[in-house]
Amino acid sequence: MQEYLLSIAITVFLICVIGYILVVIKEKFYLRNNIIVLDFKNLDQDELRNIDVKHFMLGSTELMAGDEIKVELDNSLNIKGVLLGVIKSENCISIATKAQGIKNLKISTIKKLKVVSKYGKFFTKF
Repeated sequence: MQEYLLSIAITVFLICVIGYILVVIKEKFYLRNNIIVLDFKNLDQDELRNIDVKHFMLGSTELMAGDEIKVELDNSLNIKGVLLGVIKSENCISIATKAQGIKNLKISTIKKLKVVSKYGKFFTKF
């Protein structure tokens, strides 16, 4: 009975390890080909075409499209979402949020910005 359970446990462990390796390889492929996968149903291709810059510096913080950020505005409103990029003509950053859709925030109204997680952070050293 123990041998049977041990063989099942080893099989499940190997399947999990192989699945993890495949996911890492897929993410590495996306990162090398500059593909950003966003799980937002409210994204529209026309809104993504308006974005001019996808990798930029805001103050002393380096930001890239796909980074998850938390923004505090002048009116004490907090917005958490995924950064899409900068629209130069409007001088604003574009953020995709799950609840509110796409928000364009003027850079002058940003009081505080915090990067929650960087896109492709796992692969920056390779």
